[in-house]
Amino acid sequence: MANQMYDYEIARDNQADPACWNSPNNNCAPHFHSTLELVYVRSGIMEATLNGQFFSIQSGELLLVPSYTVHRYVTPDKSDTVVMTIPLSYLPTFQKVLRGKSFAQSHLSDKALTKEIARCMRCCCTLQQTRPDSKALKGYIHVIMALLTETIPLEEIHAKDDDALVRNILTYLHINYKNPLSLRSIAEDFGYSASRFSHIFNKHIGCSISEYVNALRCRQVAGMLLDGEESITQIALGAGFNSMRTFYRSFMHVFGISPSKYVELSKENDNLKHSSASYHSPHHDSAAPAPASER
Repeated sequence: MANQMYDYEIARDNQADPACWNSPNNNCAPHFHSTLELVYVRSGIMEATLNGQFFSIQSGELLLVPSYTVHRYVTPDKSDTVVMTIPLSYLPTFQKVLRGKSFAQSHLSDKALTKEIARCMRCCCTLQQTRPDSKALKGYIHVIMALLTETIPLEEIHAKDDDALVRNILTYLHINYKNPLSLRSIAEDFGYSASRFSHIFNKHIGCSISEYVNALRCRQVAGMLLDGEESITQIALGAGFNSMRTFYRSFMHVFGISPSKYVELSKENDNLKHSSASYHSPHHDSAAPAPASER
């Protein structure tokens, strides 16, 4: 799953099967998808923001991310995690149970519960790598979902206007980040004042619109730099930057190293690959340098 690190995970909704992987020093940019996501912290501490709510997940604890929840992960120092995504369509019985409902709790610390779920997640990771067609894989996922639905109360979903707005904004930015954008123009497109729009975005995402857009552009540049088919100037301007000075400053802020150093390190690590359409989601890769703002 290393190549998922900076994918914008609305694309994950096209995946019909569950996925499970180890993720040291878990960091990911704000994103959302319809799949259920579980993160078990084996050691260290991982910080998470879910729809603007902050959580600090300690060793032995589990984070449960419901469908369509905007989430972001940051490792302040070190963490070792196991991540699993489960499309509800994979389990029609539980999809029916959760229709119109969501889990009332996201931060799970009950040791007996988290230990058993973590065991099942680790088994899924092993089977996914060694026996992906094994029927036991689906069995373990059924056990995980049964433990969750029988232990954690469910509540009716009452969509918050701000939550829906943020999801729409992220989708909009992913589609339009190569175009000239400003806080005022985006706010006007969504029918908000610039100040109100900025407040909502910062509250849920934890950074400004310009920082987020420039990070999207940097992920695009990072992928294309590894292709080596165009000059760095052509790539940066094509990704939406209006000056190379802004590009270099943003790239250093996101990756903590220069573009040339990034290419050098990437070539030394055959496992480090990025999609040309990326930002999010990091999703979870320790091979790449953690963004400077997420260290």
